[in-house]
Amino acid sequence: MFSKINIYLIKHFFISFVIVFFIFAALLIIGDFVEQFRKSTGKEVPIKIIFQLAIFNFFSLIEFIIPIVTFFAALLTYILLIRNSEFLIISSVGLSNLRILIPAVIIYFVVGVFFVTIINPLSAVFYDRYTELEYKYIAKLDKFASITKNGIWLKQFNYKKNISSVLYAQQVTDNGSTLLNFMLLEYDDKGVFQGRLDGKKAFLGNGFWSMDDVQISPKYDQASFNDNFRYETNIKQSDITNSLSSPDSISIWKMGKFINFLEDLGYSAREFKLYYYNLLILPFFLSFLTILASSLVLDLKQNSKISKIIIVAFILIFVIYFLSNLLDALGSSSQVSPFIAKITTPIFVLIFSFVFFNYSYLKNKKLIR
Repeated sequence: MFSKINIYLIKHFFISFVIVFFIFAALLIIGDFVEQFRKSTGKEVPIKIIFQLAIFNFFSLIEFIIPIVTFFAALLTYILLIRNSEFLIISSVGLSNLRILIPAVIIYFVVGVFFVTIINPLSAVFYDRYTELEYKYIAKLDKFASITKNGIWLKQFNYKKNISSVLYAQQVTDNGSTLLNFMLLEYDDKGVFQGRLDGKKAFLGNGFWSMDDVQISPKYDQASFNDNFRYETNIKQSDITNSLSSPDSISIWKMGKFINFLEDLGYSAREFKLYYYNLLILPFFLSFLTILASSLVLDLKQNSKISKIIIVAFILIFVIYFLSNLLDALGSSSQVSPFIAKITTPIFVLIFSFVFFNYSYLKNKKLIR
């Protein structure tokens, strides 16, 4: 059972989180609205659609602001408790600094679980809606790559010949640049079927597909075979990678199966694994950031200036995000495993927090100067 003091502390930590979250959310939405407005310049996009783009995209960005919101919310709560002498009163009834820390760790762990289990599935839905609107109003394109349980589908258009084609492959390798067991269907500008290509392997070159062991089946002629055949394309490897499902569009409840599906298909799932592990460790990461925030203010006196703490806090957040982005890059490039890339930063925060916590505790007890 929680005591009245614990409930009181949880209430304060939660209120601080809500306030800081809405401040960051407002700034993020305004900033993204300006960015969407810039991207839509000259494309006659209604203001209503631009606002929807900013709102829908915001949900995919929550993941990036939740840690910093948690850190500053906890820091704000501790500073207010100390400045209002509440910290001193609570300590006087026999609660140690560690006991005072427990309610904060619990509430922010629960916030992390709530985000992962409830907000993340909702953000996946909103991100799908965002990409639909972006392709329709900003890029003015249809999504030309999609993944199904049977393989990958690519759409392309040859503007010189006014011919469109749909390319299907059972498997992909090299992050989309090599297709295995493929079929290509060709249509004219009116959507009338013109011919079909079937082959074992297709490699994406510079402006063409290099196809091996191809059966060419025109609409009105007999089929023929070609050991090596080139088919013009305007698709680039980066286009395929960027057009496939983003990790933001997959909820945590489906992510595990989707990763297995991608790997069975032959596609690299490292980005999805990074995102998946990030969600799994998020509640623990928020709790560790709470400990870090408390360690900064443990020896703060009622009349002390907080400017030094704020500066140190911003430096720590910068270091944490720099380390996190560096490890993400290493994880994406196969230098380290996705799990190691994601678990390292929270462990670093936890170790640093306890070192700083113990230092502040000993300093407070005047065991060190």
